[in-house]
Parts: sequence; structure tokens; C-alpha cells
Amino acid sequence: SNSPGAATYYLSTPSAIANDVRWEWFVDLRFATSGANYVDTYLLSDDADLTAAQNGWFVRMGGTADVIELFKRVAGSNTSVIVSPAGIVNSSSSNPFRIRVERSTAGNWTLYYDDGATGVFATAGSISDGAVGTGTHFGISITQSSAASAINNHFFDDLTVGPIPVDNTAPVILAVDVLDELHIDVVFDEAVEQTTAEIASNYQVLPFSSVSAAMRDAVDPSRVHLTLGNALVSGNDYTLVVDGVEDLNANILIATQFPFSYFIPEAAELRDVVINEIMADPTPVVGLPEVEFIELYNATTDKTFDLAGWTFSDGGTPVVLPTYILGPGAYVLMVASGNLAVFAGIPNKLGTSSLPALNNDGDALVLQDDNANTIDAVSYALSWYQDGVKDDGGWTLEQIDPTSPCSGAANWRASNAPAGGTPGAQNSIYSIVPDTEAPSLVSVQVPDEMTLEVVFSEAMDASSLVGGAYIITPTIATGAVTPNGTNGALIELLQPLITGTVYTLVVEDVSDCPGNLIGIANTATFALPEPVEPGDVVINEVLYDPIVGGSDFVELYNRSQKTLSVQGWLMANESNGAIGNPTPINSGLLLLPGEYVVITANAANIAAVYPQSHVDRFVENTLPSYNNGEGTVVLQAPDGTTLDLFRYDDDLHFRLVNNPEGYSLERVDPDRPTSDDTNWQSAADLAGRATPGFRNSQFAETPEASGDMTIDPAIFSPDNDGYQDVLTVAYRFDAPGFVGNMTIYDIAGREVRHLMENQLLGTEGAISWDGILDGGSLARMGPYIVVLEVYDIDGNVEKFKQTVTLAHRLD
Repeated sequence: SNSPGAATYYLSTPSAIANDVRWEWFVDLRFATSGANYVDTYLLSDDADLTAAQNGWFVRMGGTADVIELFKRVAGSNTSVIVSPAGIVNSSSSNPFRIRVERSTAGNWTLYYDDGATGVFATAGSISDGAVGTGTHFGISITQSSAASAINNHFFDDLTVGPIPVDNTAPVILAVDVLDELHIDVVFDEAVEQTTAEIASNYQVLPFSSVSAAMRDAVDPSRVHLTLGNALVSGNDYTLVVDGVEDLNANILIATQFPFSYFIPEAAELRDVVINEIMADPTPVVGLPEVEFIELYNATTDKTFDLAGWTFSDGGTPVVLPTYILGPGAYVLMVASGNLAVFAGIPNKLGTSSLPALNNDGDALVLQDDNANTIDAVSYALSWYQDGVKDDGGWTLEQIDPTSPCSGAANWRASNAPAGGTPGAQNSIYSIVPDTEAPSLVSVQVPDEMTLEVVFSEAMDASSLVGGAYIITPTIATGAVTPNGTNGALIELLQPLITGTVYTLVVEDVSDCPGNLIGIANTATFALPEPVEPGDVVINEVLYDPIVGGSDFVELYNRSQKTLSVQGWLMANESNGAIGNPTPINSGLLLLPGEYVVITANAANIAAVYPQSHVDRFVENTLPSYNNGEGTVVLQAPDGTTLDLFRYDDDLHFRLVNNPEGYSLERVDPDRPTSDDTNWQSAADLAGRATPGFRNSQFAETPEASGDMTIDPAIFSPDNDGYQDVLTVAYRFDAPGFVGNMTIYDIAGREVRHLMENQLLGTEGAISWDGILDGGSLARMGPYIVVLEVYDIDGNVEKFKQTVTLAHRLD
């Protein structure tokens, strides 16, 4: 009704059928029901005006208890005879139900309801009552308050009144619910006859137990409670045999078996259940549905868990898991309930109300039990795929050894399954890999003068970290030790560190998760970091054009005498002529004088492509985009001060490198200007085309000028093998203001290369020659003459020349 005020209205139709009858209808009340907002569906009424009926039967939906309830009306007085569980009509926006009522010729009434109109009816109850056995009308009476929410929000459909369908089918066992070791319930698909249902000898539990008592449920006649003669044993499988039980139409169930299991849920310990497979990026599709999912695995051999009340999260609001029995060695696919249908071929799955959005580049996942104890935690990263193609999407991350007591990056890799993953089944890369390798001390970081942060090569035993020995030289006493993540610890110092002092830390008596004690790699040096200034650190090597599927990297070098921390430094590029896209480095790695650090988004990829890498100097961190061909790498201090800036392009590579893909550009001398194009050269082929984390293959220290011009080496071989590939010419003058030209002549006196033309010089500097002629070809072997001609504003001219030898390797 669209009445704006409180109203009662009805709709009825003649109907006299009252015996052996079924009434059924669909109803959806799209508002919150109450004592002033409800619906009475009259099955039998003695008056066409339902509001004036004196005798009859009706079903009320709603009311103060939000229930579905069968009433009889005698002489104008209502009596409740069957009522559903309280609160099932509980939505303020939609309450879809199918309701069914049956009355037998003998006067037996049964009320059924289908919550959500799913097609599965639950029995609210049955009663035998011969009152009001006739009627003249069927219809719907609505009581509506003045609340706006109920107006025009009563929906009805599929109303039927007719004979009860003839039941010629024996009852079917739907479920066996285990209550405890001596009590189980058997649930049938329909009400069963009480006498046969309560004969104990009609039931038997194989392989060994009789049934000592059987009782039909007083409210739900489709459920029978059984008491066993022998106790069930946790972890065993059983079979219930039912023979001779009848339904209300005397259909007999003959010798039917139904399997079930019994277990006592156990408390899980750390990594009893593990996060075993992760689909974080399902696009593009390889073979699996385009849906994110998580796979859990019970890594025990003798424990069974009920996941009810457990939670899964990625740092946001945890998702609560429903009941799911996870037996020893069993897998379960976990997915949002709305996506269950796309995994129809996988039986071992559970649906959750939602699933946290899994970040493609990495996320921190936590699985906790119903007491908030952490059972497993995984912080994955893009580099864990170890495959530059598969990390673009469509492939899962799989755990290699789910039984490992700890699991980090080394225990994960992209799936090898043709479909892109193995949800609900053993992983394609599954392997039991016993860990017998000793952990090592990777680095010491210094958050402040009173704290050290130590990082180990693998996940560590937390208790051993707390009880370990930490010896610092020069001596500083240590206090409390707190585990930090899976592979680190924070150490409290009892005296402050002194700026400028280099310390040594030795770690003893700590072990990894499997119990391997730390080995000989247990020492690291550190110092209190000092503020970084321009000139302290330089861009030393850049890979901007990696192989297909590879990752860029930038190597930095500490050319100062300070200890520096890379924490908060910014990697940037140039956008439209301005420095842009600053990306902070989120690592406290220390750079002692003369040390290197490599910044890359995919450390595993760089280590795989360049196995000579010093991976202990790697920091995995997002980088801004560095285009192939040409671009700019910018390093800034945390406050935005530019520390170094390198404009690269393919022309800086050795001319005989036909394709720069996979070659890094190396700085020849860290003490020469970044802007000096001759100070950059392709990494040597024999060095593996890049030297991430250690001294460049093309490093050549500028010779100290012993006079006006000095050349080193006197014999060089520019074949990109990393040995004396570059000739360096150093110069020094007593006064500033000179302009110079540097030219290379062959033995016949012909100009073959112009290295410098009318360039304003400082009092000292250097320039390099890689053996390439002005025409772009490699010079022939033999002697060459280097001529440096300088002049000043007063017209004073000086000329210096020296002979060098260019050699070729003889194969």
C-alpha cells in the first residue's frame, strides 16, 4: 500500500481445501519488520474479510521477534503453535523467503521455510491439531505502520494451494553431526516417523559400535539423536548404517550407509598450517580463473584443525574464516564466496565473506587462529617469482617446502604448472629441502646512537637471538635484544656510539629456524652514520636497458671518508627537463668509505642474470623509470639536495657494442666528473657485462700528473675485456684560465680523433680515450701520438705530446 499512515489491508480468494493440502508462496519484505509491521498469510479463514475472521489458520512473518510463526485462530483468539528460530527475518532491506505449510488428513501440521529462497527448506516444526478443520478463503493480510520504509515494499509471488504431492520415496540421510565421542545426530531430508526412528537397533556404527538409544528431535522431526555404545576415537573414519526407519508416509529406508569422521579439534602451533600458494595477479589469464586466491596447507602428519574463527589479513581488517575441517596433509583453496563457482572442479575450497586485495608487487599476509595466535606469516615481493615473465601476472607464487620451520624468499618461486598454478593440490615445485646451511650475518644498520639492527641471511630462531652473544670492538656493552622480523634483531647499546669510530660486531650462539648455528660469516663492521653531502657519494654504474624481462639497477659508491646510511635517500629521474618522481630508499644499509650499494626493484633477477654480483650489497627498492636509449639518473639527499646527476645515452657505450641491451654503463673513475662523457664505458664482456656491488671492470684511477700531461697506461687494449680498455690522460697547470685541444695522431701524423676542442680547463683534470676513431671504427694496433695544446687569454700557447701504444688481443 502507498498509504502514508498506519494501515491494515488484505487480499483474499475463495479456497475451501483443508485436508491433505500444501500451501506455498514466495515473500520478500524489504524493510525491518516489527510489532507494527508484519504479514499474516491466511491458509484457512471463515470470512472473505480476513480482518474479520473468527476462525482459521495463518502464518505470520515478522513481529517483534522477527520470526515465521504458525497460528490458529479460534473464536477470535490467536494461539501460536509452531515458531521458527528467532531473528531470521532480520534485514532492513530484503527478507526473501519461501514458506510451505502442509496439513494431513489426520490433522498433522508442518511448517517449513527456505531462508533466501535457495530451494532448500528447513523444518520449523510439526504438530497434530484438529481445531478449525474447514475454511472458505485464502489470502494475505498486511499490518503496516506509518514508517516510510514499509510503503510499497511487500512482494509476493508463486502462491499455490493444492494437494500434498504423493511421497513414494524413502528418507535420505543428509548428514551426520558428531556432537562428542558418544553422541551423534543423523539428519534426514524429511520428517521421519517417530516409532521407527527411535528403535536403537535400526542404527549401527561401523566398524565397531552399536547404538544404545535413539530419540527423534522434539522440534525438528527430520533429526534423530543417537547415543553410542562405544566411544568414537579422534582421527578415525566411520560409517553409519540405517535400516528400517520410515518417513511419515511409511516409506522405509533399507540398509543405507553414510560415512563420517570424528576428530577433536587441536590447537595449532606456528606453521602447522601454512600459506602455501598465492595468486596475487591473475591478469593476464594463463589457465586459471581471473580471480585472486590463497591456498592453505596442513603441514602436520597427525593433527586436524577446524578453521572456524581463524582470521586472514594483509594488515587491514581481518577476514574471519568459516568452519572447515583441515586434516593432516590436506590443502584448501580460500577464495571470496562470490568466486566459488569459477572453481567448480576443485572440491576442497572454502568461501569467505571477502578476500583482502592482494598487491601485485608484494604484501604482508598473516594467518591467525581463533585466539589471535599467529600460525603463519608471509611477506612476499615481486622478486620472489624469480621470473621476469611470470611476474607480469597469471602465475601463482608457490612454496617449495611447506614443512620448513621458516619460509622466506628462498622457499618461494613462480609456479611451473601449465595452468599457472595448482590451487587445492600439491605445488608444482614441491620439494622437501632440508636446511643444513649455517646462517650468516649480512649487515649491521644503525637507527640511532643507542641501537643496532642486525640482519641475517635467513629466518632465525627468535629465542636464540635473545640469548645470543654480541661482541662489539671497541668495547660497548649491549642490553636487551629484540627479534625484528624473521631474519633480524634490534640490539640495545648501553653506551652511545662515537661519530668517526668504526666498530666490529661478532655474533655467536645464534641459529636459524632448523637449528643451524651461525658459521664463520659472523662479523660485520659499522659506524654511526654521518650526514651526506654533495660529493660524498656518486652514481657509479647504471643498467637502464636490461635483457627482456629483466630489471634496472643503479650502483652508488661512497667516495668519502664518512660512514653513510642510504635510509631516505631519493632516486629520481628527469621529466620535462625537471627532476621528478623521487623515490625514497627504505633501507638502513650502511656505506662505509669505499663501499658500494646496488638499488634494484628485483634483486633476484639481477643476481640470476649477473651471477658474479655481490648480493650482500643489494637493496631491493622501487626505482623510478629509466628509459632505454637515453635518460637521467638523479640521486638526492633526504631533504631533496642533489647529490649526483647522470645523463646517459647509448652513445656512451663502447662503439663496438652493437646492442647495449644487458650491458651496464660503468664509471671509469669515481673522482672524475659525472658529466665527463669519457668517464663512462660499457662493462667488460669478460666481467659479465655488469659488475653490481663491486669495483667496475672499467675502473681506471686517474694518474697523478707528474708535470703538465701524464698518460696511463702507456700500452692499452680497447677490446672491452676489462683489462686496460681505456687510456687516461691527466693534466695539471700552475694557473687557471687555459683553453685546450686534445688530438690523437697516427704514426704518419694524420689526425684520427679529436678528444677535446676549445674546452675551458681547470688547473687539473683528466680525459679518456677508448680507441675509437672519429669515424666510429676501432683504431688499428700500433703507436699513436697524444697532443694537448693549450692557450690563455694573453695568447700564451703551450703544446704537450706523448706516444702511446694501442694493442689488440691475439686469438
